[in-house]
Amino acid sequence: MGVRVPPFASSRGTIESTPTVLTLDREGQPAGTEAPRKSYSRVDLSGLISRARFTRATIKLPLETGKIHLLLRSIFVVSCLAIASSLSAQEGYEYEVYSTHIAAPRASTLELHTNYVQSGRREVDEGRFPTQGALRSSLELSHGLNRWLEGSVYVVGGVFKGAGAEYVGNRLRLTAVAPSQWNLPVELGVSQEVGYARTGFGEHNWMYELSPIIGKSFGRFSLLVNPALERGWGGTGEDELELEPRAKASFEFGDEGALSLEYYGAVGPATRFEPAYEQHHQVFVTFQTELGHRWEIGGGIGRGLTRESDRAVLTTKLEYHFGP
Repeated sequence: MGVRVPPFASSRGTIESTPTVLTLDREGQPAGTEAPRKSYSRVDLSGLISRARFTRATIKLPLETGKIHLLLRSIFVVSCLAIASSLSAQEGYEYEVYSTHIAAPRASTLELHTNYVQSGRREVDEGRFPTQGALRSSLELSHGLNRWLEGSVYVVGGVFKGAGAEYVGNRLRLTAVAPSQWNLPVELGVSQEVGYARTGFGEHNWMYELSPIIGKSFGRFSLLVNPALERGWGGTGEDELELEPRAKASFEFGDEGALSLEYYGAVGPATRFEPAYEQHHQVFVTFQTELGHRWEIGGGIGRGLTRESDRAVLTTKLEYHFGP
């Protein structure tokens, strides 16, 4: 069977090479002398070397199919890493719709998300502290591992009425994105997160979240969607796979700012939604702008649409970029 390998394309041009035909036997191993492997100084795709096994047949893979296959391979690798490293994922300590804009290789970003609940839950609910008057924060450090993968670690805390300042928990997140060189019609990626929350600060002590990232830009206007799925263990919540969608519509102004309308929801188990009055739905009006080359600030105001949601929330965001 023969597989034809096309020339490699990067943002710095196309590396011309003579098409190579690799013949495999019944066991999926190279027949005869193995074709030489060409190395590249710049990893624009995933840097993964994958081995394929085929039955005896001749298959010609179009370029687009190869791109999709590589993205699925990338998602699989990120899944393995996240599970090996083992709160709704955000649980109100951070309001953010994940995008495909990740840190450059060897660069890092430090983010401080803080929000104040002006009107929220006043009573203990399923062992969780009231949110009324709470000041909640998450400190996130992200690092670009390569051009398609970013790793993040969080420390979460807050100040609560009747309890004072409290450490809440930690989270780890890996984000994989489809490289821009693929020229896909939409921006694609996947974020995976594992987290721990102390009893009293979340429905579960341990959680895992899988969040697809789908984005599209139309000039200065852009749309972003995260149809997130979450599974929790321990604590007072049910151990079911739950749907927690997030979305964002933004309009850029000038060269450094943006105004956005954001949505955050939690509708219950993916196979059977909770009654509408038990679901969580919030909308935020936010802004974000740059301050110089390395600093970004943002803020917003949110409104809960159901009785289970915090009714009024003020949010702030501060970012610092360092590295190359």
